[in-house]
Amino acid sequence: MGHKLNTGLVGLALLAFLLFHRQRQRTASVQSHGCEQAVIHRPKEPFSGFDFQMRMYTEIPFLYNLHRRYGNTYQVHSWVSLPTVCTISLENIRTINTSKDFGVAPMRLPGMEYFCGRGFITTDGDTWSHSRKLLKPSLDFNNIRDLSVLEREVDALLKRLPKDGSTVDLQPLLYGMFLNSALHFILGVHPSDKSSSPPLTPDQFFNSFHDALVYSMFRVMLGRAWNILPQGKYISTCAAAHGFLDYYINQALAENHGRKNKSLIQALSVQTDYLVFIRSQIIQAMMAAQDTTSELLTNALFLLSRHPRYWELLRAEFVGKSEETLLAENLITSKLIENILHETLRLHPIFPLVGRVVLRDTTLPVGGGPYHGRPMFLQKGSMVVMSYYALHRNPKVFGDDVEAFRPERWNSIKPAQWEFMGFGGGSRACLGQQKAMIEASYVLARLARAIGKLESRDKQDWKGALKLTCKSANGCKVAVHFTQY
Repeated sequence: MGHKLNTGLVGLALLAFLLFHRQRQRTASVQSHGCEQAVIHRPKEPFSGFDFQMRMYTEIPFLYNLHRRYGNTYQVHSWVSLPTVCTISLENIRTINTSKDFGVAPMRLPGMEYFCGRGFITTDGDTWSHSRKLLKPSLDFNNIRDLSVLEREVDALLKRLPKDGSTVDLQPLLYGMFLNSALHFILGVHPSDKSSSPPLTPDQFFNSFHDALVYSMFRVMLGRAWNILPQGKYISTCAAAHGFLDYYINQALAENHGRKNKSLIQALSVQTDYLVFIRSQIIQAMMAAQDTTSELLTNALFLLSRHPRYWELLRAEFVGKSEETLLAENLITSKLIENILHETLRLHPIFPLVGRVVLRDTTLPVGGGPYHGRPMFLQKGSMVVMSYYALHRNPKVFGDDVEAFRPERWNSIKPAQWEFMGFGGGSRACLGQQKAMIEASYVLARLARAIGKLESRDKQDWKGALKLTCKSANGCKVAVHFTQY
């Protein structure tokens, strides 16, 4: 018994020595680079900071509340893991979004590659650059101004909405609508198309795609711990989604070589014939295109249902007006819609927190020292997290009423480049920003023309559920009162 006790004490002493030695090495590295440490937050679970990681992903205001306590930059220290730096300092945000010292591959690729491969969401460097270059032509204005497919989707949505004033959750309806739209934009097919025979029905594909995406996000969050869980369901779900997409990729490769077309799959098939690579770009494009716009609209309608004055303003702008007001080039000039969407993105950003991995030893310009003005040293493998949810609540930029939904504030405020990050910024800024804004504007205008009153049927405060994007955890429960249609 005494021998076991002595062995345990020796082990603890050795662990304590190793932790102390590593901390001294980190301190020496900070000093050798002329830097200082940031204010330190110590998580309740001291070994890996697991409690901090879980709260960061499950409680959207969590980082904001810590910023209010510690300031614009702080570090999260645990005994085993490298420190995590949380920052909303503008100088740091600019550096993180423009420097090649920060990336996503070590964080995302291990958990997501099996499902969505290598592309602009999961890689850095040349692979990321090549993927982005391949996708960019499909998002040219001339290719996204055609709203005929979305027009049919909105027609179908209006027919599905209850006409008796009963409660409806708009979130799943918008999700399905934009998945249909994304499927057409990316594959050139519509779920109602009966001319082909893929291995899954569109509904089966949508379910497999959604489940595989959720599993992939949990893999990213859990890291290596995912490996101890059963893998069979995840593998079969990914295989089902892959089979559906491969059917259309093989069709495009066989039929469309040498002929450019509007759909993304056809644009890719004339640039490469590597099926797995094309599939990866398609999945990642669908992840970005579908979730972003549907959640932006869900949040906007959630807010508008609680602030009926702005719904009346929308109706005044679009009811009784010519069909030309619904053209893409006219929608993007609507200051009212732009203000509503920007205010929605300010309060409920689709990407409320954005993480980057330090790819090589580097520094951040500010955040160190007791007054946050000194540079900070970051060791390779460390994590930096930017809370855009917190950034968008700076009263010096947005006014003292930062929690209020007040679209007209955008008539007088002019946030600088790194003060508002509704669609990100720097080299990884959202490629589909203009597409999302046009499509969200179109849907808002169409709904305003048909629905006389949008009534909230949910007394709960907005709560976020973070996966790849941030969705409303409680949906968007409303009643719609039609005046025409």
